[in-house]
Amino acid sequence: MAYNYIIVSDDKEAAQNKIEEIKSSVSLDFDFSNYDLNDDSIYSIIDEITTVSLFDSPKFVVISGAAKLSDASDKSLNELVKAMNDRDSENVIIFLFSDDFNHNNENLQRIKKYSSMISIMLKDIPIDEYIKKNLSEDSFTIDNQALALLVSYQEDLSSLKQILSQLKCYKNEDKNITEADIKLLIAPPLDDNVYELIEAVLDNDKKRIFNCFKDLKLQSIQASYLVSMLINKFQELYNVTVLLNSKVSSNDIAAIFGISSGRAYYLVKNAKSTNLDSIKKNLSSLNELEYKIKSGKIDQSLGLELYFLN
Repeated sequence: MAYNYIIVSDDKEAAQNKIEEIKSSVSLDFDFSNYDLNDDSIYSIIDEITTVSLFDSPKFVVISGAAKLSDASDKSLNELVKAMNDRDSENVIIFLFSDDFNHNNENLQRIKKYSSMISIMLKDIPIDEYIKKNLSEDSFTIDNQALALLVSYQEDLSSLKQILSQLKCYKNEDKNITEADIKLLIAPPLDDNVYELIEAVLDNDKKRIFNCFKDLKLQSIQASYLVSMLINKFQELYNVTVLLNSKVSSNDIAAIFGISSGRAYYLVKNAKSTNLDSIKKNLSSLNELEYKIKSGKIDQSLGLELYFLN
Protein backbone atom coordinates (compact mmCIF):
# COMPACT_ATOMS: atom_id res chain seq x y z
CA MET A 1 0.00 0.00 0.00
CA ALA A 2 1.13 3.57 -0.69
CA TYR A 3 2.76 5.64 2.03
CA ASN A 4 0.55 8.72 2.48
CA TYR A 5 1.61 11.75 4.51
CA ILE A 6 0.09 15.10 5.44
CA ILE A 7 2.69 17.73 6.39
CA VAL A 8 1.35 20.89 8.02
CA SER A 9 4.03 23.58 8.38
CA ASP A 10 4.33 27.37 8.48
CA ASP A 11 7.90 27.16 7.16
CA LYS A 12 8.80 25.91 3.65
CA GLU A 13 12.35 24.89 4.55
CA ALA A 14 11.16 22.90 7.57
CA ALA A 15 8.64 21.10 5.37
CA GLN A 16 11.31 20.40 2.75
CA ASN A 17 13.64 19.00 5.42
CA LYS A 18 10.90 16.61 6.52
CA ILE A 19 10.31 15.54 2.90
CA GLU A 20 14.04 14.76 2.53
CA GLU A 21 13.88 12.80 5.79
CA ILE A 22 10.98 10.73 4.45
CA LYS A 23 12.89 10.14 1.19
CA SER A 24 15.93 8.81 3.02
CA SER A 25 13.80 6.54 5.23
CA VAL A 26 12.39 4.63 2.23
CA SER A 27 15.17 2.76 0.45
CA LEU A 28 13.61 2.57 -3.01
CA ASP A 29 14.33 4.18 -6.38
CA PHE A 30 11.48 6.60 -7.06
CA ASP A 31 10.15 8.70 -9.90
CA PHE A 32 9.86 12.14 -8.28
CA SER A 33 7.22 14.72 -9.19
CA ASN A 34 5.78 17.91 -7.70
CA TYR A 35 2.28 19.30 -8.11
CA ASP A 36 0.57 22.45 -6.86
CA LEU A 37 -3.21 22.34 -6.53
CA ASN A 38 -3.29 26.11 -6.99
CA ASP A 39 -2.29 25.41 -10.61
CA ASP A 40 -2.80 21.69 -11.26
CA SER A 41 -6.01 19.67 -11.25
CA ILE A 42 -6.70 16.76 -8.92
CA TYR A 43 -7.09 14.54 -11.97
CA SER A 44 -3.53 15.28 -13.13
CA ILE A 45 -2.33 14.04 -9.74
CA ILE A 46 -4.54 10.95 -9.94
CA ASP A 47 -3.10 10.21 -13.40
CA GLU A 48 0.43 10.59 -12.04
CA ILE A 49 -0.22 8.21 -9.16
CA THR A 50 -2.02 5.55 -11.20
CA THR A 51 0.11 5.57 -14.37
CA VAL A 52 2.87 2.96 -14.34
CA SER A 53 6.31 4.50 -14.88
CA LEU A 54 8.64 3.44 -17.70
CA PHE A 55 10.79 1.25 -15.43
CA ASP A 56 7.93 0.32 -13.09
CA SER A 57 9.45 2.49 -10.32
CA PRO A 58 7.21 3.67 -7.48
CA LYS A 59 6.22 7.35 -7.45
CA PHE A 60 7.24 9.98 -4.90
CA VAL A 61 4.62 12.72 -5.33
CA VAL A 62 4.66 16.01 -3.40
CA ILE A 63 1.43 18.03 -3.58
CA SER A 64 1.56 21.69 -2.51
CA GLY A 65 -1.54 23.83 -1.98
CA ALA A 66 -3.32 20.78 -0.60
CA ALA A 67 -5.88 22.99 1.19
CA LYS A 68 -7.64 23.14 -2.21
CA LEU A 69 -8.80 19.58 -1.56
CA SER A 70 -11.37 21.00 0.85
CA ASP A 71 -13.39 22.16 -2.19
CA ALA A 72 -12.90 19.04 -4.32
CA SER A 73 -15.92 17.26 -5.79
CA ASP A 74 -16.98 13.92 -4.33
CA LYS A 75 -16.14 12.19 -7.62
CA SER A 76 -12.55 13.50 -7.82
CA LEU A 77 -11.93 12.90 -4.11
CA ASN A 78 -13.21 9.33 -4.35
CA GLU A 79 -10.78 8.65 -7.19
CA LEU A 80 -7.90 10.23 -5.28
CA VAL A 81 -8.63 8.20 -2.14
CA LYS A 82 -8.82 5.05 -4.27
CA ALA A 83 -5.41 5.85 -5.83
CA MET A 84 -3.97 6.47 -2.36
CA ASN A 85 -5.11 3.05 -1.18
CA ASP A 86 -3.88 0.79 -3.96
CA ARG A 87 -2.73 -2.31 -2.05
CA ASP A 88 -0.08 -3.13 -4.66
CA SER A 89 1.43 0.36 -4.65
CA GLU A 90 4.68 1.47 -3.02
CA ASN A 91 4.11 5.13 -3.91
CA VAL A 92 4.85 7.90 -1.44
CA ILE A 93 2.26 10.70 -1.55
CA ILE A 94 2.81 13.87 0.48
CA PHE A 95 0.16 16.57 0.90
CA LEU A 96 1.59 19.94 1.98
CA PHE A 97 -0.49 22.39 4.04
CA SER A 98 0.88 25.80 5.03
CA ASP A 99 -0.60 25.71 8.57
CA ASP A 100 -4.17 25.90 7.20
CA PHE A 101 -5.45 22.34 7.74
CA ASN A 102 -9.17 22.56 8.51
CA HIS A 103 -9.98 19.67 10.83
CA ASN A 104 -13.71 20.31 10.40
CA ASN A 105 -13.68 19.85 6.63
CA GLU A 106 -15.08 16.46 5.56
CA ASN A 107 -12.84 16.18 2.47
CA LEU A 108 -9.70 16.78 4.49
CA GLN A 109 -10.88 14.36 7.16
CA ARG A 110 -11.09 11.66 4.47
CA ILE A 111 -7.52 12.37 3.30
CA LYS A 112 -6.35 12.39 6.92
CA LYS A 113 -8.01 9.00 7.57
CA TYR A 114 -5.59 7.34 5.14
CA SER A 115 -2.47 9.40 5.93
CA SER A 116 0.12 9.93 8.63
CA MET A 117 -0.10 13.53 9.83
CA ILE A 118 3.04 15.52 10.68
CA SER A 119 2.91 19.05 12.11
CA ILE A 120 6.05 21.22 12.00
CA MET A 121 5.61 24.76 13.34
CA LEU A 122 8.55 27.16 13.35
CA LYS A 123 7.94 28.12 16.98
CA ASP A 124 8.39 24.46 17.99
CA ILE A 125 11.77 24.08 16.26
CA PRO A 126 14.77 24.55 18.61
CA ILE A 127 16.51 27.12 16.40
CA ASP A 128 19.66 27.20 18.53
CA GLU A 129 20.11 23.44 18.04
CA TYR A 130 19.40 23.80 14.30
CA ILE A 131 22.13 26.46 14.01
CA LYS A 132 24.70 24.47 15.99
CA LYS A 133 23.99 21.31 13.99
CA ASN A 134 24.24 23.17 10.68
CA LEU A 135 27.57 24.74 11.68
CA SER A 136 29.08 21.62 13.25
CA GLU A 137 28.46 19.65 10.05
CA ASP A 138 31.11 21.89 8.45
CA SER A 139 33.33 22.01 11.58
CA PHE A 140 32.26 25.54 12.61
CA THR A 141 31.71 26.75 16.17
CA ILE A 142 29.72 29.72 17.46
CA ASP A 143 29.97 31.81 20.66
CA ASN A 144 26.98 31.75 23.03
CA GLN A 145 26.30 35.49 22.59
CA ALA A 146 26.51 35.12 18.82
CA LEU A 147 24.12 32.17 18.96
CA ALA A 148 21.54 34.11 21.01
CA LEU A 149 21.77 37.06 18.59
CA LEU A 150 21.41 34.83 15.53
CA VAL A 151 18.38 33.08 17.03
CA SER A 152 16.75 36.49 17.55
CA TYR A 153 17.41 37.40 13.90
CA GLN A 154 15.68 34.37 12.36
CA GLU A 155 12.39 34.87 10.55
CA ASP A 156 12.25 31.53 8.76
CA LEU A 157 14.61 28.61 8.12
CA SER A 158 15.24 29.59 4.48
CA SER A 159 16.61 33.02 5.39
CA LEU A 160 18.51 31.52 8.34
CA LYS A 161 20.14 28.99 6.00
CA GLN A 162 21.30 31.84 3.73
CA ILE A 163 22.67 33.76 6.72
CA LEU A 164 24.63 30.70 7.86
CA SER A 165 26.10 30.28 4.36
CA GLN A 166 27.26 33.91 4.41
CA LEU A 167 28.89 33.49 7.80
CA LYS A 168 30.63 30.26 6.75
CA CYS A 169 32.11 31.94 3.67
CA TYR A 170 33.33 34.89 5.76
CA LYS A 171 34.83 32.76 8.58
CA ASN A 172 36.12 29.90 6.44
CA GLU A 173 39.64 30.14 7.91
CA ASP A 174 39.20 30.23 11.69
CA LYS A 175 35.71 28.62 11.64
CA ASN A 176 34.51 30.38 14.80
CA ILE A 177 31.56 32.76 14.49
CA THR A 178 31.31 35.67 16.94
CA GLU A 179 28.70 38.29 17.75
CA ALA A 180 30.87 40.89 15.96
CA ASP A 181 30.80 38.79 12.76
CA ILE A 182 27.01 38.72 12.77
CA LYS A 183 26.70 42.46 13.40
CA LEU A 184 29.18 43.15 10.61
CA LEU A 185 27.59 40.94 7.95
CA ILE A 186 23.90 40.60 8.73
CA ALA A 187 21.33 43.40 8.73
CA PRO A 188 19.05 43.02 11.75
CA PRO A 189 15.33 42.47 11.10
CA LEU A 190 13.16 45.59 11.16
CA ASP A 191 11.68 44.47 14.49
CA ASP A 192 15.16 44.55 16.05
CA ASN A 193 15.72 48.12 14.85
CA VAL A 194 12.42 49.11 16.44
CA TYR A 195 13.34 47.35 19.70
CA GLU A 196 16.64 49.25 19.71
CA LEU A 197 14.74 52.49 19.16
CA ILE A 198 12.43 51.66 22.07
CA GLU A 199 15.45 50.98 24.30
CA ALA A 200 16.88 54.39 23.35
CA VAL A 201 13.53 56.08 24.07
CA LEU A 202 13.28 54.41 27.49
CA ASP A 203 16.89 55.41 28.25
CA ASN A 204 16.14 58.96 27.01
CA ASP A 205 19.28 58.72 24.85
CA LYS A 206 18.55 61.41 22.23
CA LYS A 207 21.65 60.74 20.12
CA ARG A 208 20.88 57.04 19.90
CA ILE A 209 17.19 57.75 19.23
CA PHE A 210 17.92 59.88 16.19
CA ASN A 211 20.61 57.50 14.92
CA CYS A 212 18.04 54.67 15.03
CA PHE A 213 15.44 56.91 13.40
CA LYS A 214 17.91 57.79 10.64
CA ASP A 215 18.66 54.10 10.00
CA LEU A 216 14.95 53.30 9.75
CA LYS A 217 14.34 56.21 7.36
CA LEU A 218 17.15 54.84 5.16
CA GLN A 219 15.02 51.69 4.88
CA SER A 220 12.21 53.89 3.47
CA ILE A 221 10.04 53.39 6.57
CA GLN A 222 7.23 55.95 6.72
CA ALA A 223 6.96 57.83 10.03
CA SER A 224 3.26 56.88 10.38
CA TYR A 225 4.13 53.19 9.94
CA LEU A 226 6.91 53.53 12.52
CA VAL A 227 4.46 55.06 15.00
CA SER A 228 2.19 52.02 14.55
CA MET A 229 5.14 49.66 15.04
CA LEU A 230 6.26 51.51 18.17
CA ILE A 231 2.75 51.23 19.61
CA ASN A 232 2.71 47.52 18.80
CA LYS A 233 6.12 46.87 20.36
CA PHE A 234 5.48 49.00 23.46
CA GLN A 235 2.21 47.09 23.94
CA GLU A 236 4.14 43.83 23.57
CA LEU A 237 6.67 45.05 26.14
CA TYR A 238 3.83 46.03 28.48
CA ASN A 239 2.25 42.56 28.18
CA VAL A 240 5.58 40.83 28.82
CA THR A 241 6.21 43.00 31.90
CA VAL A 242 2.78 42.10 33.30
CA LEU A 243 3.44 38.39 32.64
CA LEU A 244 6.85 38.58 34.34
CA ASN A 245 5.25 40.24 37.36
CA SER A 246 2.89 37.25 37.44
CA LYS A 247 5.92 34.89 37.55
CA VAL A 248 5.44 33.56 33.99
CA SER A 249 8.67 31.96 32.66
CA SER A 250 10.58 32.98 29.51
CA ASN A 251 9.68 29.67 27.85
CA ASP A 252 5.99 30.24 28.53
CA ILE A 253 6.25 33.80 27.19
CA ALA A 254 7.80 32.45 23.97
CA ALA A 255 4.87 30.01 23.66
CA ILE A 256 2.24 32.69 24.40
CA PHE A 257 3.61 35.09 21.76
CA GLY A 258 4.50 32.35 19.28
CA ILE A 259 8.13 33.51 19.04
CA SER A 260 11.54 31.87 19.24
CA SER A 261 13.36 31.46 22.56
CA GLY A 262 16.02 33.91 21.29
CA ARG A 263 13.52 36.69 20.63
CA ALA A 264 11.80 35.95 23.93
CA TYR A 265 15.18 36.33 25.67
CA TYR A 266 15.57 39.91 24.40
CA LEU A 267 11.94 40.77 25.16
CA VAL A 268 12.30 39.54 28.73
CA LYS A 269 15.65 41.30 29.11
CA ASN A 270 14.11 44.64 28.05
CA ALA A 271 11.01 44.13 30.18
CA LYS A 272 13.06 43.43 33.32
CA SER A 273 14.96 46.69 32.93
CA THR A 274 11.88 48.81 32.18
CA ASN A 275 9.51 50.77 34.40
CA LEU A 276 5.86 49.90 33.74
CA ASP A 277 4.77 53.52 34.19
CA SER A 278 7.27 54.61 31.54
CA ILE A 279 5.80 52.09 29.08
CA LYS A 280 2.27 53.35 29.81
CA LYS A 281 3.35 56.97 29.33
CA ASN A 282 4.93 56.22 25.95
CA LEU A 283 1.90 54.21 24.82
CA SER A 284 -0.37 57.12 25.72
CA SER A 285 1.82 59.64 23.84
CA LEU A 286 2.11 57.42 20.76
CA ASN A 287 -1.63 56.70 20.59
CA GLU A 288 -2.33 60.43 20.78
CA LEU A 289 0.27 61.08 18.05
CA GLU A 290 -1.24 58.38 15.82
CA TYR A 291 -4.67 60.01 16.18
CA LYS A 292 -3.26 63.44 15.26
CA ILE A 293 -1.45 62.04 12.20
CA LYS A 294 -4.53 60.16 10.95
CA SER A 295 -6.80 63.18 11.48
CA GLY A 296 -4.34 65.48 9.64
CA LYS A 297 -3.61 67.64 12.68
CA ILE A 298 0.16 67.18 12.43
CA ASP A 299 2.75 66.14 9.82
CA GLN A 300 3.84 62.55 10.49
CA SER A 301 7.62 63.18 10.43
CA LEU A 302 7.39 66.36 12.50
CA GLY A 303 5.09 64.69 15.01
CA LEU A 304 7.43 61.74 15.49
CA GLU A 305 10.48 64.00 15.90
CA LEU A 306 8.62 66.07 18.52
CA TYR A 307 7.73 62.84 20.35
CA PHE A 308 11.40 61.85 20.38
CA LEU A 309 12.42 65.26 21.74
CA ASN A 310 9.90 65.26 24.61
